[in-house]
This record gives sequence, C-alpha cells and structure tokens, in this order.
Amino acid sequence: MFTMGEDMMKQWATNWEKLMGDHLEKLVHNEKFISEMSKSIAATMTGKAMCSKMLDEQMAAMNLPSRTDIVKILQKLTDIEERLVDLTERFEDYVDAQAEKPAETTANHSHEGKNKKHKK
Repeated sequence: MFTMGEDMMKQWATNWEKLMGDHLEKLVHNEKFISEMSKSIAATMTGKAMCSKMLDEQMAAMNLPSRTDIVKILQKLTDIEERLVDLTERFEDYVDAQAEKPAETTANHSHEGKNKKHKK
C-alpha cells in the first residue's frame, strides 16, 4: 500500500531535482544573474558590517565588551599562554642543567683530589 506512495514521492523528488538542476545550471552560466547575485552579496556584507558597528557602539554605551574586544582579549591570553609555556620549558631546562652541574663538579673535585695525592 505504501510502496505506491513511496514510488510517487521518489519520482517527484527525482523530477524536482532534475528540473532544479537544469534551472540552476542555466542561472550559473547567466552573466546578468551572476552580476546581480554579486551585488546582492556585496549589499548583504555592507549591511552586516553596519549592524556589527551599531552593535559594538551599543555594547560600548552599556560599558560591555564587544565581540571585537573579546577577540582581542583572547588573542592576548593566547600570547601570554605561549610565553608561559616557553618560560616553563626554559626553566625546566635550566633546572635540569643545574642538577647535572653538581654531579660534574663533584666528579671533577674527587678526580682533582686524587691527582693532588699522586703528585706529592
């Protein structure tokens, strides 16, 4: 019972897809359509920029950070985090180097002491 309805829906979807595909194919190659779409997208982007600017001004009037402010803060925090990681690595290298020095110094002193005894 449902197979007839399902077949009709599949056929309808296939026909719609073919019709829309053919229509869109023609539009994509129509230079006037492409030109108008470009103008529309440019106008949309201009409107978005104006809305973003107005929203930033409203947020500033309410003494709240804007999206731009938050992005700047996040970038600064990322920079601080990278510096902290670098300093941590340098400090660990320094600590490791200092831990190796006493072993070398002790070995050198005990070796020098033996040499002094042999020279006498």
